[in-house]
Amino acid sequence: MNRRASSRTWWSSSLIAVLVATAASAQTSGAQAPPTGPQSEKPQAPETAPAKPPPGYSPYGSGAPIPGVAMIGPSREIKLADNTWFRFAVQVQAWAQARQDRLTTGADGSYAYDFLCRRCRFFTTGSVVKNVFFNFLFEGGNVGRADPVTGAKTSNVPVILDAYGQVKFTDWFWLSAGNILMPLTRNGTQPTTTYLTLDTAQIVNSAALQGNTFVLRDLGFQANGFFVDNHIEYRLGVFQGSRQPATTFGPLTAGACAPPTCVTTETAGHNGPRVVASLLMNFWDPEVGYVSGGHYYGTKRVLGVMGNWDYQSFRKDGPALPPPVGAAQPAGRDKDAYMGFSAAAFINYPLAGPSKTGGDEIAALVQFGYYDGGYAQNATGVTTNQGTYPNVLKQTNYLAEAAYYNHAGKFSVFGKYEMRKISDDFIAALKAASNQTWIQGGLKYYIAPANLMNLTLAYERVINNDAPSGQQGGTNNITLAWQTILY
Repeated sequence: MNRRASSRTWWSSSLIAVLVATAASAQTSGAQAPPTGPQSEKPQAPETAPAKPPPGYSPYGSGAPIPGVAMIGPSREIKLADNTWFRFAVQVQAWAQARQDRLTTGADGSYAYDFLCRRCRFFTTGSVVKNVFFNFLFEGGNVGRADPVTGAKTSNVPVILDAYGQVKFTDWFWLSAGNILMPLTRNGTQPTTTYLTLDTAQIVNSAALQGNTFVLRDLGFQANGFFVDNHIEYRLGVFQGSRQPATTFGPLTAGACAPPTCVTTETAGHNGPRVVASLLMNFWDPEVGYVSGGHYYGTKRVLGVMGNWDYQSFRKDGPALPPPVGAAQPAGRDKDAYMGFSAAAFINYPLAGPSKTGGDEIAALVQFGYYDGGYAQNATGVTTNQGTYPNVLKQTNYLAEAAYYNHAGKFSVFGKYEMRKISDDFIAALKAASNQTWIQGGLKYYIAPANLMNLTLAYERVINNDAPSGQQGGTNNITLAWQTILY
């Protein structure tokens, strides 16, 4: 009996100590560690695991032993041991939208109104032992968005996006495994909290039009590393991508292979992985992290270029995926590989020089992309090659965006232009459905320092480049967005 009471007392005391340490972190003045956080520099993106605490740091003084309870580190992480710690984050991006309908009757459409949580997220990042890290992200995306037909609210169950472990062997070789953000484009690997404009570019989704990613993420293994004082970074990953369907022999019954008239001769997934690679070069300040770019709010001077490459192929002796027109072809037909390429140049220029406390900034990005899923048609629209990613039509993408951030005024103004151009190899109907231009402009007001809390008002014009004469040529969208993060 006394043993049970003693055990309960010990657990109660430990729990109180943890809670006191956590509460005390919000009131710590920072005298014990180098200043960090939004008051001194750009807040770190929640998508990125926080930097390892300084060597030898202890909130109990130099050389002090690690106590038997959790404590708070210099970046507000909860430390369980010298190299074992974790950190939580939450992010809310709430949108109110007015979106114009596009009609084919010749008249202009009216506006639909929507309220949604564009991103409702919970993160945890941390370190297991020395040089071994993890990152975990839950997201409810577009929660509450109304169905365009029924009007029913979307009640998305939170899904796992980032979920990976990472080990650092040396500066030039890190290895990650799990569900990882693929380095497909510069715009697509920016933090969701520091976009220059309202949101990610529309063309970022070109590499994901086959529907085989989890918000630009996929399961796989990725190596990355840094050279020249972190000014050059490579990433090379192999991912699940699309799995080729099973090969069968005999007639299908209601679309399925049922013995004894039909047998499976080869199960699904006998094709190679998706291979994604990127190379980042920074000429001024380096960028080190899982995600980078967007605004730096005058804390960094960045000038760089980035190249990205993406590839996967299906085997000829296996069946194809359903094409945008017609039925899927059986095994034995040619299937050209999918290939994607992107190149970007970017700049963040602090007008008064880099400052830890922030300052006025001009930031810009230009990006080009080329994608070809391997699908081909003849002049009459008949499929001549099923391809590997038939929903990724051969296309070129263009993006230019820029913003000016005023530190004293706590605001930024931005503009963006992007276009998707489908190849003339396809029939007019396919091109008309996808050839689009987006033009956006707007204003952000920063209620809390940097990206911790801000309001965005954005106007967007969507132009259907190949709209037939007499049809509505474009639509207008107006969005008011609220962002709050705690990290």
